[in-house]
Order: sequence, then structure tokens, then C-alpha cells
Amino acid sequence: MRWPAVAVLTLCSVPAAAADPVTEDTDKAHPGAARANSSPAGPVAEIELGPGPEPREVIEVRVIGDRADSMQKVPGSGTVLTRDEITRAAPQDAAEILRRLPGFHVRQDAGAGSRLDIGIRGLDPGRSRRVLLLEDGVPIGNNPYAEPDLYWAPPAQRWVGVEVVKGSGNILFGPQTVGGVVNFITPHAPWRREARLEARGGQRGFVHALARYGDRHGEVGYLAQILFRRGDGFREQGFRTIDSFGKLDFPTSHTGRATLKMGIHDAAADADDVGLNSAMFAADPRRPTLAPNNQTKLRRYHASLVHEHRFNDTLSLKTLAYAYTLGRTWRRQDYVRFPVQGVHYTRIVGDPSVPKGALYFEPSHRVLDRHYEVAGIEPRAEFRFATGPVQHTIDLGTRVLGERAHYEQRAGTKLTSDSGALVLDETRSTLATAAYIQDRMAFRDETILVTPGIRFEYARYDRRIDRQPTAEGAEDVTTTGDSEIVAWVPGIGMTVGKPSMHGFAGLHLGFAPPRAVSSIRADGATVDLDEEKSLSYEAGVRLKNRRRWRLHLTGFLSHYFNQIVPASLGDRTTLTNGGATRQIGMESEAKMSVGHLIGRGALLDLGARYTLMRAQFVGGQSDGRQLPYAPNHLLHLLLDLGHALGAGAQLAYSYVGAQYTDDMETLAEDVTGRTGRLDAYHRLDANLRYRHAGSGLTATLAIKDLLDRPFIISRRPEGIFAAGFRQIIFGLRYDYAKDD
Repeated sequence: MRWPAVAVLTLCSVPAAAADPVTEDTDKAHPGAARANSSPAGPVAEIELGPGPEPREVIEVRVIGDRADSMQKVPGSGTVLTRDEITRAAPQDAAEILRRLPGFHVRQDAGAGSRLDIGIRGLDPGRSRRVLLLEDGVPIGNNPYAEPDLYWAPPAQRWVGVEVVKGSGNILFGPQTVGGVVNFITPHAPWRREARLEARGGQRGFVHALARYGDRHGEVGYLAQILFRRGDGFREQGFRTIDSFGKLDFPTSHTGRATLKMGIHDAAADADDVGLNSAMFAADPRRPTLAPNNQTKLRRYHASLVHEHRFNDTLSLKTLAYAYTLGRTWRRQDYVRFPVQGVHYTRIVGDPSVPKGALYFEPSHRVLDRHYEVAGIEPRAEFRFATGPVQHTIDLGTRVLGERAHYEQRAGTKLTSDSGALVLDETRSTLATAAYIQDRMAFRDETILVTPGIRFEYARYDRRIDRQPTAEGAEDVTTTGDSEIVAWVPGIGMTVGKPSMHGFAGLHLGFAPPRAVSSIRADGATVDLDEEKSLSYEAGVRLKNRRRWRLHLTGFLSHYFNQIVPASLGDRTTLTNGGATRQIGMESEAKMSVGHLIGRGALLDLGARYTLMRAQFVGGQSDGRQLPYAPNHLLHLLLDLGHALGAGAQLAYSYVGAQYTDDMETLAEDVTGRTGRLDAYHRLDANLRYRHAGSGLTATLAIKDLLDRPFIISRRPEGIFAAGFRQIIFGLRYDYAKDD
């Protein structure tokens, strides 16, 4: 295994990020956790400063934190999903949880779930390219700079919380600052012995098994978890996943503490790149996959270490070091839509009498073999001081990151083999440095907070091609090239009010570095795209009354100087430089807990999240047209019932408005199913739960997509992909926690 070279420094700062508790029951189970996980200044220092970390404090990287005043300190909009919300949802995949977030348009494949598409505020959701995704503060994209596509989606069963920061808070994380930052939080080493065993089973051969164990000996704590999932999948696309990780929490000195995390993810799934055409979907949206020999295999190794050292009551340093490698092979059978006379085809699917109405599968295939390596180190410091009546919290840090991608493509004739003749051999590497600094200035006993900050990005790209396809066949070449980018990303946010009631406003420059993406053409060639830049404004208000109710309203406006969008190019769809765009809209979030009005021990939570948005091109031939995959309306409603005796139930409803799939705002569906408007669709999930407190057993019954009305969720990469298939899942969970 080869790691990229790392050799440059970066200086950065961290914005004041904050929010409601990530887990409503953590404080009860783990005394001291609220103080340990919180950060009055955001992700740099999540711990109340003092003479040194105490045994029950967690050393981790958070983008919001869980102090009572955390959300007030976010220089922009932010959202948190708590442990309770995730547990009660009994999610089958990550998309089920993420579509509960305001402004989020999410799609996940129905197989192993490795394809996770997230769009925020009108950004193209494809492969989550325009969202910075973190797990415990560590980026999880293939290559964060050159290819931020997401091939690996962490299972929802790893999470105890999800944090989202948008607006000017983006500049602290980078390199993607156009959409938002999503941080998935995994469980930490417990303060006492804890264990969890869980088994689920359901339709279509679905099996799920999870085991987690953690304990603490003196000041050293540890936790280990392993997850196994398999199933026949919808449309006969089977999958198998094994996901495991462990954490070790230990002191490094009387003023320092560290957390080490390591993990492995291994998955295989039947995954086609060709969807149904319009006639096939109309006849049977549940039709089995058209390419049963297509398969992906993925393996990911990751390790990270976060260390905090406190110099005194006003200065602390937190350092995050990480490395991960990901390998993915995708075997895809070749096919054409127009037959060539004299060519032998193994299968013909569809109606050959209609032009483009059938797919002609050839006795050959291509294997896309991709390997990614990433290593980085991020020192982050927090310093507090006062100038007269003004209290300052300076967050600054550095990042040095090296990344490498190796692309191979092979052509073969045995449809079940990953071997074949080498067609493409290319290596790309990036060495990047970043720096940010932010000053949260508090006036009038912290009722007025002004938070200016700036981020610096530098990256050098190197590219080497050793073999490439030509019209006469593949040939060896020696082609090299390099380029570099330099960017300054400023932002400023302001909040006025108290933690329970305050308004906020901010603006920032959004930036996403240029990158190369794999096209969906048969030759597997790469497409070089320009950088993206935007100027974004937002303003809103946040109100809450302890745990009885809360209300968040945010208005936003973003001007993109160049946005990457899907476009129609003849008989295919690809990503292209879309030019200027504008997104304007409003996000709202409301939650009310009224169980106390019903009776002692009752739980009744009502929740609603709604986004109204208009995302359109500005200028050019598409002026005024709606951006692809940018619905105007997103709605999520939640009803959660329960009682202290252990019984509970939940209904979750989602609505996604109509959307276009190309830059031409094509309304009519074509024969291939690749273009045409997507109609609005509805989803309804339901579950029942019962926990027996004496035994620690919890029984669940979950019904996903209760309506069982298939709909078109996407027309890419090549045809119609459907969702909305009902699945019933039974589960049994055992939880053990040693008494203090």
C-alpha cells in the first residue's frame, strides 16, 4: 500500500459551530459527556478548557457540538439529528435519515447502499460531489480535492448523531464550501461496560446482524463494532456488506488525551449502470436488473488519531491525523442501442421494432478498477482573550493533505470475470495545503456575536497516462501534466440574541476545486471540469423552549459563477460546466413535544421540515431554466408516539417535488428513459417498537415505503431507476450497560 507524500503546511481557523445535543440520552448514560462533546468555538475545541482532560471527557472532532448554547454560536444555518431520532427511525440506509434534513435531496441505491447521492439547496446530488462529507471530522470522499465522489456510504448503524453546517460555517472545513458540511458521528468508548447485539430479517432475503462491545479500564476505554448485511435486493440485485471499526481512548499526559479509530469496510453488490427504458418501466417497474452479470466490489481501510493538549485555560491544541485507502472494481457488460449487422449479441432486451427501444448486450465487458489513497494532518488551535469589553475566540488551524488515484480499465470476454486486457492506465495525485482563521467576537454578554473568517486553499495536481484507448485499440503512451490552484475563501456571520431565541445572518464565498470525473461512456474516459465559485447569503431565526418545541427559519440566496450540472449530449448524459446559476429559497424546521399534555410517561413528538426553492440558470442558452435534479419543494413530516412502559410507534412522510433531469428542461420522456421530467413522489415509513426494561430486549417491526407505489427516482446514468418498493423488516436488539 502506497501513501501519498505529505509535505506542506496550512494555517486555518474554525468557526463557532453549535447545536442541540446530538444525543438526548447521552448525558444520562454518560455523566460529563455534554461538556466533553461540546465546543463553544466549533470543531476546534469541543471541550470546556481546564487544567487537563478528565477521564470522562471524549476527544473527538465535531462541527457543531452539544452545549446548550452551541447553535447560537454557529455563524449560519445548522442542523443536528440526535441519537434518539436515529434509533427511533430504525433506518435501513443513510438516505432514510438524511432526507429528514431541511434542504436535502437524497437518493441511495437499493442494493448495498454504496451509491449515496446528496444535493443541498439545488446542487447536483450525483455522487454527493458538492457536499463535504465527514465521519468524526475525517473526510470520506474518494479524493477530497481531485475526485470528491462518494463510493463508500457509511452505514447508518454506525451513527449516534449527524451534524450539518451550511452558510459561512463552511469555510472552516473545505475544500468543498459550496453546499454544506455533513459530519457523521460514531459512538465513543463508553464510560462503563456496554454491549449491543442486534438481529434483523425481512423480505427478499434480507439479513442484518450487529455486535458492539465497549468497556473502560482505568483511564483507557475501548469500543468495537461489526456489522453484517446481505440480501437479494430489489429487482434481484443482491448484496453483501461487512463493516467494522474500533476506538481506543487513552491519556497521553496529565494535560493530553487521544482517541484512535480504525476500521474496514468490505462490500460486493450486483450493480448495473443501465436502467429501464420507458416501455419497460410502464410494463413492470419491478422488473429484474437488465445486466445480471454487472457487479461492484469495494474494500476500504481507514485509521485516524485525534489528540488534544491543553496548555492553559485559554489555549488548547487539537491535532487530527488520518489515512485511508479505497479500492473499487465495477464490472459492466457492453451494450448498444443500435444493432450492427453481423455482430453477435448474447441478449436482446426490450422491443427491437422501436428505434432505441431495445438494448443489445455484447459478449464482452469492461472492468473499471479504481484505487484511492488519502493521508492528512490537521492541527487546530483555540485561543481566548479579551480586548476591553469584547471577548475573542480565535480558531485557527492547518491542513496538509496528499491524495492519489490510480485508474485502470480492462476489456474482457468472460462476463463473470474481473480480468481482461488493459485498456486504460492513469495516475493522478494531489498535494494540498489549507489555512483558515476565524475570530468570534462577543459583545454585550454574548448577546451579539460577530464571526469573520477566511480560508486559504492551495493544491497542485499531477497527472500521468501510461496507456489509453484509441480508434485502433489501446496503446502505451507517456503523457504527463500538472496544474495548480490558489483560492481565498472569506466569510462572515452574525447572531443576535440568546441561546433560546436569536437571529442570524451571514455571507461567504463558496469554492470547489476543479476535478476529473469518470464519464458514463463505454470507453471510460475522464472529463476535466472547472472549479466552482459562488457567493452565498443567508439569514434566519432560531427559537426553542427547552425540549418542548423549537423552530428554525432560514432564507438563502446563492449566485454561482460556474456550476457543474448534468447535460444532454446527443444520446448520452454527462457532467459539464453549466455556467452561472442562482438558487433562492427558504428552509423551515419545527418540532414539538407534547407528550406531557397527555399524561405521565407519554411521548408525542411532531416534526416538520420544509424547503421551498428555485434553482435556475442565469444567462446563456438555458437562461431561466430550472437546474437538473433540483426540486422546488421538499417536505418531511414526523409523528412519533411512545410511553415510558416501552411501547412506541413512528410515521415518517416525505415529499419530493417534480424535477427536470437535464439542462434543456425536457418535459417529454424519451424512449430510452434517460430524459424527461421526474414527477413528484411520496414516501411513507412506519415502525413499531417495544422495549422491555428489565431484560434489555427491544423488538421492532419496520415497514419501509409503506405505500408500495414505485416511482422514478433517477434517469441516470443510463435509464430509469425506480424506488418506492415496500419492505417489511423484523428486528430484535439486546442492550447491556453495567451499573455504576
